[in-house]
Amino acid sequence: MREEVGGFLIGGFERSPVAWSIDGVPWDFTQKLLPSDWELFNEILEGAIRRVPVLAQAELAHLVNGPEGITPDSRPLLGPLPGVPGFWMAAGLSHTGFGAGGAIGAILADWLVEGEPPYDVTELNVRRFGPVYADRAYAAERARESYKYYYMLRYPHDENEWARGRRPSPLDARLAEAGAVFGEKNGWERPNYFVPGARGRRAGVDQRAWGWVRPQFFERVGAEHRAVRERAGLFDFTSFGKLDVSGPGALALLQRLADNDVDRPPGTVIYTQFLNPRGGIESDLTITRWAEDHFRVTTGSNFLASDLGWIRMHMPSGGVEVRDVTDQLACIGLWGPAARRVLAMATAGDVSNEALPYMSARWIDLAGVRVQAQRVTYVGELGWELYVQNERGVAVWDALLSAGRPFGVEPAGYKAVDSLRLEKGYRYWSSDLTPAENPYEAGLGFCVRLQKSDFIGRDALRRIKAAGVQRKLCTITLTAALPHDSDLYGGEAVYADGRVIGRLRSGGWGYTVGKHIGFVYLPPALGAVGTPLEVEAFGVRHAAEVAPDVLYDPAGARLRL
Repeated sequence: MREEVGGFLIGGFERSPVAWSIDGVPWDFTQKLLPSDWELFNEILEGAIRRVPVLAQAELAHLVNGPEGITPDSRPLLGPLPGVPGFWMAAGLSHTGFGAGGAIGAILADWLVEGEPPYDVTELNVRRFGPVYADRAYAAERARESYKYYYMLRYPHDENEWARGRRPSPLDARLAEAGAVFGEKNGWERPNYFVPGARGRRAGVDQRAWGWVRPQFFERVGAEHRAVRERAGLFDFTSFGKLDVSGPGALALLQRLADNDVDRPPGTVIYTQFLNPRGGIESDLTITRWAEDHFRVTTGSNFLASDLGWIRMHMPSGGVEVRDVTDQLACIGLWGPAARRVLAMATAGDVSNEALPYMSARWIDLAGVRVQAQRVTYVGELGWELYVQNERGVAVWDALLSAGRPFGVEPAGYKAVDSLRLEKGYRYWSSDLTPAENPYEAGLGFCVRLQKSDFIGRDALRRIKAAGVQRKLCTITLTAALPHDSDLYGGEAVYADGRVIGRLRSGGWGYTVGKHIGFVYLPPALGAVGTPLEVEAFGVRHAAEVAPDVLYDPAGARLRL
């Protein structure tokens, strides 16, 4: 609300916005408004009167009702469009247009001239939206909800409520029977955690009841975490992005993109990053070589479009085919000290450490189904990602759950994954890793192979390595539990000697180590284990210290059992 020519101008963001012209704005709709809708505006008017009661006596002079261009996450679309050479975008600015226009222009100008944006614009990059958003009805619902939340506080455990059920897993029915509480990521319904004995449901508006404190499911997540550490957990990772890269030019393309050496024997899993010319991390993923000219790129649920776009921007004119097989393959994760015994009960194949070592992959028969088994982990325990055609996913899930009952195996969700990976120091792209950080800063120098054939970012990494890093990603822990059953969520300010020196990139609770854990970039002088720090949470500074990078199984022995 503001003063306007002797009166008041009142506006706002209604909680039930109306989508308009989702199939395209008519070409002749210029310098026009929509019909007045007092019923839609009434919610905003009532709020204004509550705040300024005298408005109830004022005369309503005029209602302006016009369309606002909103993207599905309310953020602008910037940058070159993958697959359309020379086509650049600066769209979807909507209500930020006047305030951010200068910055948007400056970023695009630098990007066009230098080939890279001057800052991390991951959250604005046009590559972030994948094929699911080609469904205009879905995109419109996501945009409506984003609009609703523009000035509405969102809490750490909130989930999207609208446009749900767009991409159910082929295991959806089994997960619901096990009591899954589903969250949403990139259209996928994914289990956040399980409530045994309850019917599965979608998390939504009920999450707001917990605000900033620990939610009721905190102990359930802890039980799943401990099941993985002590026995084994069964996960649905179907939402992982999966790309098949094949053809005579496949190896050369991936070698050009990856900082690690992809030229390994078939049956090898390679953890690597794709870098920009400045050495910044554009992607963090695994590549599995299945044949001389066939590779599987696996990435996070929310990063498929970004990674696929990066690959397409650097593809040669021929010799390489890239297929998105995400929707064709279910992925089941099995991890924990009992994982090998469980898998051995479900297959006649040899799954010994000698036959299927860490970071290897091969085909196995499981429940009469051919399955691609990749021995890799994001939770820090022995186990496999098991890839199978969607229609056979339930058979594999059932077989593993049945074989695992004597060992205490139970389904687990993504909330447990986050706690497990924090204890192991595993990074998450978009928070811990972005295009503004390089592998040496991020503690991923072990992936870099400077001696291999040229790759994007190699020259920059050579300069960075020679000069030394100015900061590095460190693990820190609080020395005592936060009061009021609260937690770290990421974004909290970190202090050294009374001044802010960074912010948490990730934060959470480690159920095995029994501590609040955070990741933060620190100057090397402050990166020694034991260095005292403070973390500001909810307006209060709490004592913290730099911890070892890996809090659980630092030698990685459990991965190689």
